[in-house]
Amino acid sequence: MKRQLLFLVLAGGLALATAPIASAVPAPSPGFCGHSYAMLMQGAEPNPLPASGSGGIVGPGGYNGALTAIVGVGVIQFSAGCSNITGELIYNDGDIQFLETGVGMIGGPATCYSAEAALTGALPCFDGGNHFTAASVTTAGEPPGMALLQFTANFNYYDLTLGPTPTGSMAFAFTIQEMAGGSTLFGNTVPSPTAPVLTLTMQQQSPGPSGIPTAFGRAPYSGNHSIICNGYSADQDDLIAYVENYESGGVTGGYGTALGSVTIPVSGPATGILSFNSNDNLQVPGSGVPPSNNTACDFTAVLDPYDGPGAFADGASNLWASITNAATDPTCTNAANAGAGFETSMVAWGSSNQNSYAIVTGLTETALPFIPPGEMSTCTFLAPPPPAVVKIP
Repeated sequence: MKRQLLFLVLAGGLALATAPIASAVPAPSPGFCGHSYAMLMQGAEPNPLPASGSGGIVGPGGYNGALTAIVGVGVIQFSAGCSNITGELIYNDGDIQFLETGVGMIGGPATCYSAEAALTGALPCFDGGNHFTAASVTTAGEPPGMALLQFTANFNYYDLTLGPTPTGSMAFAFTIQEMAGGSTLFGNTVPSPTAPVLTLTMQQQSPGPSGIPTAFGRAPYSGNHSIICNGYSADQDDLIAYVENYESGGVTGGYGTALGSVTIPVSGPATGILSFNSNDNLQVPGSGVPPSNNTACDFTAVLDPYDGPGAFADGASNLWASITNAATDPTCTNAANAGAGFETSMVAWGSSNQNSYAIVTGLTETALPFIPPGEMSTCTFLAPPPPAVVKIP
């Protein structure tokens, strides 16, 4: 009996010695790896605490002051396994400030409208290239179904407080919630005393073999789209916001929305209509100026005619829209300003890239062409889903 037991022990030890050592099994990569997404960021800067001895009024939660609104629109592309992450982002944190140090910043991958822009000499725009560095995705240490996304966005247009600087960058860290199917992802910024508080919505793109088409008349630049926009005016130190509020009798930091539609034909410019509501028609007492709320403003839109091509294979594009006339509704006061219009940059998404996120990057009129937006505003363009393909058995 003892001899048999010893044989079994020795045999077991020999088997262990000769068995191959199992290698560590890598953690599965998130389901969004291998796909590309349009990104929409919305949030605000946290309230800073007042400096010691400054006399600032401190409430239970810190300094009592209005938050600075932030918006961003971009595209992010994940390789299989998320080993390589690329993308580009336009980011507006408080717009252009002229006196306050360290407040107000707007950045973009490229510099556009350089020959037409006033005050800052240019506006941010997309260029279709990769402007992300130090990008990574990990699930280690994250709750089940979540991942940590980190990247640094680099800007060739970067305006911080007192005019444009050649370049700039900003690091981001988001906790990402994976959704079933991976078509929509949600995220929020990792808490930090110095980081903005942002939500991140990511909608999956459907790129073709050579990327997303880049011309009017082909999706995503075709057909009918509904539009919904919202945004906050910058504070009183933003010269553009100050002038807009002074002219309209509006309120600094006011909230505004726009609702409308646009049709993009096979050839020619897009045509559309927008209805605005700024701060619910509130007016500064005694200003004598009616609010700048416009109903049924007609507009036309084309891909950026100044800094072509205007659209890129990653789904990003730059559009220029002009308010045409007040024929539909005389209350469209914007039409009274010669050359009134606005610039937007967009990123397409959806099953056939029929939808888009857009960020307002500038305003224009003949008297003062191409100025910063004076607000933090984004729009969502939604098109009807493509018809279902019916297979005949």
